[in-house]
Amino acid sequence: MEDELANLSILDAEEEAFQEDVVVIEQNFQFSLVGCCLTDSVVNFSTLHNTMADLWYPIRGICITDIGNKCYLFQFFNEVDVQRVMAGTPWFFNIHLLLLHQIQKRENPSVLSLIYSEFWIQVHELPAGLMSEPMARQFSDFLGKFLHYNTSIPSSGNKNYMRIHVLLDVTAPLKRKKKIQVGGVLIVYGSFKYEKLSLFCFICGKLGHGESYCPFRLRIDPSKIIFRWDLSIRAVPR
Repeated sequence: MEDELANLSILDAEEEAFQEDVVVIEQNFQFSLVGCCLTDSVVNFSTLHNTMADLWYPIRGICITDIGNKCYLFQFFNEVDVQRVMAGTPWFFNIHLLLLHQIQKRENPSVLSLIYSEFWIQVHELPAGLMSEPMARQFSDFLGKFLHYNTSIPSSGNKNYMRIHVLLDVTAPLKRKKKIQVGGVLIVYGSFKYEKLSLFCFICGKLGHGESYCPFRLRIDPSKIIFRWDLSIRAVPR
């Protein structure tokens, strides 16, 4: 009986909370990015550290930290380096897309969901009259989120195309084309080509893996697999 009472006393003591004033400790993430590689493969941190430091070559240096779950903290020491890196997206490490996000005030880099990346996308096969900012915004809303529109009209050979800057959800399949009906009569298709496009799957159209490692292979008979994507969506380097 005494032992049981002693055990109850211990349990009661465990439930008595220490009283402590709330102290908010904010880590300074100014000039910092959080990033991860879009791959299920193991990433060698030492190699990534050296590769990205050499590739970006920041004016004031860089501190790169592994914060777990295949995520990395990139700490710069001035705004110029941060903006130069963000302006150069998308970046890649060993052909894998490096997803980057500039950390905002009160954001915790360890719990951020990294599923977006910026891409410049070319829209081909459009009549000249459809190459406008309103049309660029419509295409951007279809592809992802509108960021910027190149007001000049680039050309490939003797053909012009529209160029738009879009924030893409990398968990979604890449869009290949979009149907446009003009005046209720004329129907055209705008075809998309992605600049700096690296590894993607010809089966499911998603970034981050090739067709050999596509999850659809686990659910579909090999004889019924259809390759709906191909290299035609990769833009020729400008």
